[in-house]
Amino acid sequence: MSRKTILIIVLAIVIIGLVATAIALKPPEKKRLIIATAGTAGSLYPMGVAMAEVINKYLPEFMASAEASAASVENIRLLHEGKVDWGISHAETAYMAYHGIGDYEGKPHSELRSLFGTVLGYFYIIVNKEAGITSIDDLKGKRLGVDRPGSAGELGARRILAYYNLTYDDMAKVIYGGAPDLVQALMDGKVDAIIFSHPPKSAPVIELLTKMKGKVDMVSITDPGFYKKYPFYEMAEIPPGTFEGIDHTVYFPAFRVLMLTTTRMSADDVYKLLKVIWEHRDEWKSVHAAVEKYVTLEKALWGVNIPLHPGAVKYYKELGFKIPEELIPSEMKG
Repeated sequence: MSRKTILIIVLAIVIIGLVATAIALKPPEKKRLIIATAGTAGSLYPMGVAMAEVINKYLPEFMASAEASAASVENIRLLHEGKVDWGISHAETAYMAYHGIGDYEGKPHSELRSLFGTVLGYFYIIVNKEAGITSIDDLKGKRLGVDRPGSAGELGARRILAYYNLTYDDMAKVIYGGAPDLVQALMDGKVDAIIFSHPPKSAPVIELLTKMKGKVDMVSITDPGFYKKYPFYEMAEIPPGTFEGIDHTVYFPAFRVLMLTTTRMSADDVYKLLKVIWEHRDEWKSVHAAVEKYVTLEKALWGVNIPLHPGAVKYYKELGFKIPEELIPSEMKG
């Protein structure tokens, strides 16, 4: 064997060794965790950002990030398509998607799993007193403002109208927008009533009632049949004086906003993530008053209406939670 051949062989061995060493020393690829939230102006986006920061701080094997989105309906789609790993959704949207009913008729998203409940939301029904609206029935022939098309809030508005045998066709006009847009439209006299979903003590609502004190009112939904037909809502009681200028008790449909994932995520990963999030709640709870009040370990399962992820079941059981049978996922039964 010639010296040249020997040299080539030695160089090849050295190169192979260097490559093998580099591969061995290369840090393992981090696991992606994309959290789809909602618009940047509310409570859910900053909560997602803060949770992602906590995860990255204490679980270096993950690369977590939060993304703003159009919320519930879009997040369900992103989860279904595997484009995000966690996502928030109104409880009623999650319920319909999981069971394949309503707007998801015949298309059950059976891969969805819940993790915990987050903030509380109301369906606000606010009217200009001059329009003479005292009930949902009175909306017929009036100008109505609702949430953005296809959003969970807009679907909820249609659901409310449908219960009272009304559709958008029964209105004189329908406009769409976010909460600030709808509030402004009512203040400008462009609509007679608005229906939209927002947290308790919503800033746009407070602004509206301050600027139009005595000129607007809130309409309740108290029919037990409504809450029986839509079990993902419960009737929230708002005492007199909670909102400026509203001197009577108001009853709004209330819902929980859930944090969801899918069966694609392993039980071990979900367990570790939940453990870190809840053990370090002090580092993210103060991003918004609604988060601090409602997103607590004690309230983690309140309003949850689709099965938990197995990793979540394990975590909450270890803490002594009694998990309702309907929240045990099918993969943990039999």
